[in-house]
Amino acid sequence: MARLSDRLMAIYQLIDQDAIVIDVGTDHAAIPIALIESGKTAFVIASDVGKGPLIQAEEQIGLADLDDANRIDLRLGNGLSVANKADKIDTIVIAGMGGELIAKLLSQIPDFLNAAKLILQANNEQADVRRMIAQSNRLITDEQILLENGHFYEIIVATQTDKMIPLTTAELKFGPKLLQIKSELFRRKWQQELQRLNKIKKTLEQSSQRSTIRYDSVQTEIKEIEEVLK
Repeated sequence: MARLSDRLMAIYQLIDQDAIVIDVGTDHAAIPIALIESGKTAFVIASDVGKGPLIQAEEQIGLADLDDANRIDLRLGNGLSVANKADKIDTIVIAGMGGELIAKLLSQIPDFLNAAKLILQANNEQADVRRMIAQSNRLITDEQILLENGHFYEIIVATQTDKMIPLTTAELKFGPKLLQIKSELFRRKWQQELQRLNKIKKTLEQSSQRSTIRYDSVQTEIKEIEEVLK
């Protein structure tokens, strides 16, 4: 199997054996290729909104050691609009995008995909993703945090539930599962963020044209993080 980055490997490992997967925003199709090469899944849909990424994906599939390249179905389109009920998709992977965009894509999930397992990795605005998960009657079942090339990544897994389970402000920001464990990486991430915010606070305090709204916002964030890191 081709080597995956730590981030993509973490996503790969969260996919169940024999799952029917759609990888939204597939880019170079790294995860679909790994799934087929390893025999973890028999069929994967790889979609992207841009023709360029799909051409790159097709090239990578051609270079991969696959017994049947047709087991990766490349589809051009926005989000999950390329999915059909007949596909029988049970796992949706959306990774490497902004949280606002992922939240928008989640709001557009067709009814026939409501029961699908979600594996999500937003590059920012993770709170937007968690909020949409809760609003769409889904439950966060797992969260992971990892460090790759100096950047912290959070991966969120969610499944359908029969009612809305609201999240607290802290759970939206920090993640309900990550909050329970508070791993070393979790602490490192938020300690770094705390240092960044304290620098901003100091700069604002020294400014003669300090924005009260901005200062209060930064101060609130600092208190939230300090409370979690206790």
